[in-house]
This record gives sequence, structure tokens and C-alpha cells, in this order.
Amino acid sequence: MRHETRTGGTIGAVDEHAHPPIGNNFVNNNVNMRWEFQIVVTMCLGYAMLMMCRTVVGVAGPAMLLDPELHLDTASFGAILGWGTAGNLTGKLTNGIIADKFGGTKIFISAVALAAITTIIFGTLSSNTAFFAFYFLTIFAKSAGWPSMANIIRVWFTHAKHGRVWGFVATSSRISSVATTLLISSLLLVMTWRGLFFTAGVIALAGAIILPKYLKNSWQASGELSEESEKTVDEVTAWVNAHPLNEVDALGAILVFIKSSQFWLISLGISSLAVLFEFQLFIPIYLSETFSLVPAHAGITSAAFPLGCLIAVFTAGFVYDRLSSKNIIYVFGATLVVAILCLLSLRFLGTIEWDADLELILTIGLIFLFGFAISPSYYIPMSVFSINFGGKHCGLLVGLIDAFGYAGAMAFDFIGGEVANKEGGWQDFISILIVTSFISAVIMVTFLYIDYAKSTIKNAQE
Repeated sequence: MRHETRTGGTIGAVDEHAHPPIGNNFVNNNVNMRWEFQIVVTMCLGYAMLMMCRTVVGVAGPAMLLDPELHLDTASFGAILGWGTAGNLTGKLTNGIIADKFGGTKIFISAVALAAITTIIFGTLSSNTAFFAFYFLTIFAKSAGWPSMANIIRVWFTHAKHGRVWGFVATSSRISSVATTLLISSLLLVMTWRGLFFTAGVIALAGAIILPKYLKNSWQASGELSEESEKTVDEVTAWVNAHPLNEVDALGAILVFIKSSQFWLISLGISSLAVLFEFQLFIPIYLSETFSLVPAHAGITSAAFPLGCLIAVFTAGFVYDRLSSKNIIYVFGATLVVAILCLLSLRFLGTIEWDADLELILTIGLIFLFGFAISPSYYIPMSVFSINFGGKHCGLLVGLIDAFGYAGAMAFDFIGGEVANKEGGWQDFISILIVTSFISAVIMVTFLYIDYAKSTIKNAQE
């Protein structure tokens, strides 16, 4: 079975002859589901706040370029994004270890608060240096989200639920991206870009204040341990105690990671996929300059990308838990091929004369499909792998893998901004993405195949 393959056998087994009363079972299950639902929803809302603080820069980009006080162009805006990605890279190398040590809940809430404050301050700035510094801090805070949630999920949920929980969390990031893009782009019609940052920051700060009431550290901290939740705790504890990295310190865990071919493959795969995801932050400017759209309309139209991601990750978590390792190779490989075809089509659209309205509609459709195609491979395999392989060091592992991702994205932010700023540069910009998409497809399919081969061998040995 799929779950036996991943966990290495059945753990936390329950006495088959012990049958509690049906009524108690129903109550216990309800209590268990209520707490699990509360934790998932709270994580989703918190991560939505982090995503909003990140996305508002891309949405406000066209308006910032038109502000005569700022003297920004596409290249300097790309530099702002690049410094933000540098913050992500720095955060991934540090926040994972911090989350493993102090607990996911504390770091998660602190990250939302810091991102909210720096977003508010960003809206008051005027110099490029200040933009670089505060966007660095904002994205540094945002980078703590995924490692923190890995720790929260590790202590709250059994392995059989990891795929769907990550699917819900990834969905929240896409929902927030869609909502932010549509809402804040609409607000551009009635307020300045500075107002957008103030609005996003205040909403996120309110979220940081509310989170501690509903997001608990563990089942024990919830204060309500039903029989069903006690079984969950026993199963999670048994897995944690049996994990090969249970008695290893952070340095020892890093040595184990770097000796693993899967670690290097998933790191390089996420690095290339992160470059593809950076296209999202350039889309409003791309649409504005290519189709002469006003900033608000360009922002609203760019929602096609996160909307595609939203639909994909909402279903991907459930699908992932139900697919065999072999079928995952085919399904996720096929989506990455679709992503390549989308980029090739975008490149083709720019080489011939089309009716402007038709070209815009086709472009929006391709951007939607591109977001749909790359998001499952970006979010789900790495997240599940990090908990299974990293154990109590899952935050550290998530951080290391994401660090590779944001190193690639940071380089692309600077390079992509310079390329797009040239005459006819958007075609070259898309060409870079096409090459990267080929690389990501090859690496991710190889990673999934090795995961399948190892799980098959392990299952045969058992």
C-alpha cells in the first residue's frame, strides 16, 4: 500500500479486539476532526497573510514604475525582487533550524507579525536602498512559513494525511495570491500604491494578533485529548522515536542530507521550479508593457496565474495520497510537459501578428494553464519528502531545499529584470523560462523515479 511504503510499515497499531462504544467513537472522532480542522484553517490563514505581504509588491509594481518620485525601471524593480529573494534565501538557511529548536507555532506567528510590520514600513519609503532592505526583511519573515508549518504538521498529523494537509496549505497560499491580486489591484483604482502596502500590512498584523488563540503547539497543548487524538499522538510519537535521525543533531542531519541523491535532485528541481514561479511577480509588468494595460487592469489580469495554481494544489494533495509512487511519476511528469508547451506557446504568440484582443485572451489562458501545471510539482513532493526524510529536522531540510530554490530565483530576478528591460526583451525573458522548464522536468521526473525505486525495494524487503 502507498502509506506502508512511505512510513516503512505499520506503526502505532491499535488492538483490533478493543472496540469502544459507537457513541464514544463518534464523539472522539468529532473532537479529533475539529482540532485538526482548526489547525489546518489557522495555518492556511496565517500563511495567507505571509503570501499577501509578498504578493503586494508584484501587484503594485506597474504603479511604482509610473511614480515619478521613485525613478524606477524594470531593471531596478527586478533588483528589489532580487533582494527580496536574497531575504528568502537567508531565511531558509536559518529559520528552519530555529523552527526545529523553538517549535513551529512560535516562529510561525512571529514571522507573520514581522512581515506585517515591514510591509507597512515599505509603503512609506522612496529610495531604492530602503526598498531593498525592507523587502529583504519582509521576505526573510515570509521564508519561515513553510519550515514552521512542517513542524506543526509533523506533531499534529499522521503520515496518511500529510499530502492532503500540504495540499490545503498550498491552496491557502494560492487563494491569498488570487485574492490579493484581485482585491489590491482593484484598490489601485481608488488609492495609491502606498495605500496598498498599508492595507496589506494592517490586515496581516491583525492576523498575527488573532493566531495565538487558535494555533496550538501540539495535541497536548490543545487541552482536549480524546481517545482518537490519543491514538494519533501515539502513532506520531512512535514514528518520531523510530526515525533514523531521531538521535542526530542538526550537523549530523545535514551530513545525512548531503549524502542523499534524493536531496540533491529535489533541491535542484525546486531551484528550477522557483525560477518559473518568479514569473508571477513579473506578470503585471509583462502584461502592462506587452498589451499597454493600465496598472490596475494588468494586476487583475495577472490573477490568472495564481488562479491556476489554486485549482491545481487544491486537488493535488488528495490525488498525491491516493496515487502509487509509479503513477506519481506519470501524473507529475505530464503536468511539467504541459508547462513547457505553455511557455513555447507564449513565445510563439510574440513572433507573429495577431488580433490584439485574441492574443490577450490566449495569453491569459496560457498563463492560467502554466500556473496550474507547475504548482503541484513545486509544492507537494518536496513537502512530503521533507517530513518523511527529515523527521524532527524537517524544518532544517525544508529550509535547505528552499534555499536552493531561492538562490535560483534570486539570480533570475536580477537577470530577468535586465533582460526584460531591453527592447524586445520579453521574448528573451520567456526563452530563459523555456530552458529552465526543460531542466525542471528532467530533474523532477528523475527524483520521482528514484523515490519509486527505493520505495519498491523497501517494500520488497518488508
